Amino acid sequence: MCVAGTNFVPIVEAAQLLETTEMRVLMMLKKDELQGKMVEEAWYVDRSSLKLCEKPKAADIVKPGGCGGGCGGGNSSGCGGH
Repeated sequence: MCVAGTNFVPIVEAAQLLETTEMRVLMMLKKDELQGKMVEEAWYVDRSSLKLCEKPKAADIVKPGGCGGGCGGGNSSGCGGH
């Protein structure tokens, strides 16, 4: 878990800084991988926790052995080459 500070950024900016989506940032908040707070129905992420956490990797999103496209294939020639 990352350590919280006092400098917060909007979730949109946090997603840009981590080069990921807002949904992924929300999931990272839920898993306590990032620290944040909700203010007037909008999430803000602690900037210091962004510095301590690694950017999400494709392996965090794509299932092992799959291409991420829902085809279930793991070969390097693409989904159509099964």
